[in-house]
Amino acid sequence: MDKKSRLAVYVIMALIFSAVTLTVYAYDQEKGKEHSWDFKDKLNKKVSMILKHQEDLGLSDDQLKTIKDLDIRTKKDIIRKEAEIEIICLDIKAGMSEDPIDTNAVNKLIDKKYELKKEMAKSFVDGCATLKNTMTKEQKAKMKEIKKAMKQKMAEGKMKCTMMQEKMQGKM
Repeated sequence: MDKKSRLAVYVIMALIFSAVTLTVYAYDQEKGKEHSWDFKDKLNKKVSMILKHQEDLGLSDDQLKTIKDLDIRTKKDIIRKEAEIEIICLDIKAGMSEDPIDTNAVNKLIDKKYELKKEMAKSFVDGCATLKNTMTKEQKAKMKEIKKAMKQKMAEGKMKCTMMQEKMQGKM
C-alpha cells in the first residue's frame, strides 16, 4: 500500500471511531433523561388509571375528592421543588464560573439541591401510600384485575399502549 492509501484508511477509521463515540455519548445523555424519575408523571399515571376506572372500582365521592386533592397538591409541590432545583443549578453554574471558586458556597447549594430531590421522592412515596390507603381491599383487587386485563389486551394487540403513543408524540 502506498502512503496515500494508508492515510485514507487511517482517516476513514478515525471518522468511524468519532461517529461511534459521538453516537454512544448522545445515547448515554438521552438514556439519563429517559430513565430519570419523573414523580409528577408517575403519580399522575396512577391517579389517571384510578379515575378512568372509578365506576368499575366503585369509588365514593369522598375517595374521589381525596384522590383528586392529593394529585393537585402533589403536582404543585413537585413543580415548586423542580423550579427551586433549576434555580439552584443556575447558582451552582454561576459559582463554578467564579475564580476562585467558593467551594463552601457551591457545596451548600449542592446539598440543598439533593435535599429537595430527596423531599420530592418522599412526597411521591407519601402520595402513593395515600392512594393505596384511600382504596379498600376490594378496590385494590379490582384495580389489579383491570391492570392485568389491560396488559393482556396489549399483548394480544387489541389495545394500544397510550403511554408509548404519548412518548412518540412528545407529550411525555
